[in-house]
Formats: sequence, structure tokens, C-alpha cells
Amino acid sequence: MPELPEVEVVRKSLDKKIKQKKVKKVIIRNRNLRYKIPLNFESFLKNQKIIKVERFSKYLILHISNKTYCLLHLGMSGTVHLVSNNDKTLITNTSFYSNPILPKKHNHVEIIFEDLKLIYNDPRRFGFFQIIDNDFELKKRFAHLGPEPFSKKFNIRYILSLFKGKKKNIKNFLLYQYFVSGIGNI
Repeated sequence: MPELPEVEVVRKSLDKKIKQKKVKKVIIRNRNLRYKIPLNFESFLKNQKIIKVERFSKYLILHISNKTYCLLHLGMSGTVHLVSNNDKTLITNTSFYSNPILPKKHNHVEIIFEDLKLIYNDPRRFGFFQIIDNDFELKKRFAHLGPEPFSKKFNIRYILSLFKGKKKNIKNFLLYQYFVSGIGNI
């Protein structure tokens, strides 16, 4: 499963490559991911500009020019690949594993820009895309998650307040996403 550091590497790669680019076309090859991709997903993204790519916990947040958001979660086996339209042999896996080979199976979503396309590949289909309509809905989406490990909110006072009176081993606390978000088994 991609952990927080890998998702951050993917975020940085995407922000560098697709920020301020306009979506020309979206191709859905399989809507049946963890959550079914909405029927309006193609029209939602088409002709919109990706303003920036952020991350919270293990979620990628695409800020869209119409002041909406597209969430992407990689699930257990999802990867994002960038393919240059000018040089079809130039394929970039945006994770730090950097496998230059684009798998032929399980390419579920393609987001096409003028000079490149983003391909979402996920053999297990535990990842998902979600449309978020506004800032309020985005905050609500993450309300069940605790602060990230490097957040200023994740400090000694916060930790002690949640540990007080609890009898739970430290590993379970660290994996509990309400306590601290983004930490996984690895």
C-alpha cells in the first residue's frame, strides 16, 4: 500500500507536471474501483484547468479551476503514470519506485492534457476518484482524520490528551487514522 511519503512523491510529481494544464479529454476504461467513478466524471474534468495538486494524509487533492476538487486515493496497488504525447516511449511512474514500464492491464482512467496524459493503473481496484463540490465538503470529507505526523497540531499536548486514560498499545494508536493520519503498517 502506498504510504504517506510515496503519496507525497506522487503529489510533487503531479504538481510539477500537470499544474496549470487544461484537461482535454477523460477516458474511463473501468468505473468499478473501490467506489464507482461517477457518470459525470468525464464532463466534470473536461476543459477544466488543474490549479494545483495538494495532499492530505494519503489523499491527493486536485484543485480544479471551477473551484471544485477531485480526490484521488491510490488504494493498495494504484499507480499514476505520465505519458508524453510527443515521445510515447517516455513514461514516468510518479512514485519513487520509478518503473519506466507502463503496465498494459488495469489502466482504468486516462486524463489527457495537450502534451501528456495521466494514466491511473490499479490491479486490485482499491483506489478511487471522488468529486468534491466545494471547500465545506472537502473539510467534511477529512473531518474523521487526525492531524498529519508533521503538523503543528500533532504535538505533545495533543498526544497526551488522547493517550490519557487509554490502555492501547502504541502501534494501534499510530495506525488509528483519527489519532494521526497517513501512517500505515510499513
